[in-house]
Amino acid sequence: MTSLTTFDPDTGSTSDGSTATGAADSGAVVSSTGGMATTGATAGSDPGFKFDLGAFPDAPGGETCAVPTHVPCDGNDDDIWHAIGVNCPGEPQWAVQFNGNPQQTYVLAGPLGTYQPPPFPPLEGEKLLILSSGVAQQLTVGGLYMSTDLGGFAQVPLPPPINPNKVSQTETCAQNPMLIGTGDCSNTIYDQWSQGSGAYDLAEMRMQIEVPQGAYGFHYNLAFFSTEYPVYYKTQFNDMYIAWLDSEAWTGNISFDEMGNPISLNAGFLDYKDAPNNYDCPNCSAPELSGTAMEGHAGTKWLTTTAGVVPGETITLQFVIFDLSDGILDSTVILDNFGWDCEGGPPVTVPK
Repeated sequence: MTSLTTFDPDTGSTSDGSTATGAADSGAVVSSTGGMATTGATAGSDPGFKFDLGAFPDAPGGETCAVPTHVPCDGNDDDIWHAIGVNCPGEPQWAVQFNGNPQQTYVLAGPLGTYQPPPFPPLEGEKLLILSSGVAQQLTVGGLYMSTDLGGFAQVPLPPPINPNKVSQTETCAQNPMLIGTGDCSNTIYDQWSQGSGAYDLAEMRMQIEVPQGAYGFHYNLAFFSTEYPVYYKTQFNDMYIAWLDSEAWTGNISFDEMGNPISLNAGFLDYKDAPNNYDCPNCSAPELSGTAMEGHAGTKWLTTTAGVVPGETITLQFVIFDLSDGILDSTVILDNFGWDCEGGPPVTVPK
């Protein structure tokens, strides 16, 4: 099932009849081309830039740092893009598309879980987004076993432009920029992807935009959880989350751990393990997962991914999650706090 968000600038409404937040206010002209909503600013519209001369160093080459001003806009609706800080009124508008079952997204107001202090509060605005290979809202139910086969049969290959193949056996694009465009610059997808038999119940958030002048990078936050733990920990039944950037600066996964592992059940960032396992945690527990469906399972802390882009280029960004090799035992990410940065560089993911 595919859901495509488009705006009618004459009526200010979305394709499903809901109110378009800021499309008319910002003077954006929006159309649908080739299955992807596209956005451009009308002549004389406010680009919404801010000039930051103190908080960040000058951009590469000494240019003045200028990134679009952001004002959170998720307080008045449950728009999945507003929840992560995208397409707010008066700001550069992304062409956006969701591919999957509508149940695979859920906008949560306030923090996730009941542990105090909350380990998963919203980081931008009042809400965060849940994206799942199952029913996303179930993550908010304490002790619920998340295992729903939504009938999303195996997808091979992954949705373009995702290309899981390594660009090299010895180098990433950070070491050799000539490899950009030949596959996964990070070399983090192939080893795990090749162990399985395809992506089941895949959900994809796809965004495309012309990078604002003055922006040389972006950031966003995520946390990953999986019902696969502990039974299938360290096995090929290892659901995956991929954040794919298609850019002049990088083509590939941008969210991975310090050892080059993708964000998954076996990633190095799996800090919250609420059940013992036979590999590295014989007595572990994670009260931080209280009040969520991950009680007895596992997840990461909030993580921050940053990545570089080229001002003025058109980029595609995909957030994708799926069950690997089966359609049950769901995995989930929470997403929030997308923003433009004055500095770029190769992708990095670190605990917040």
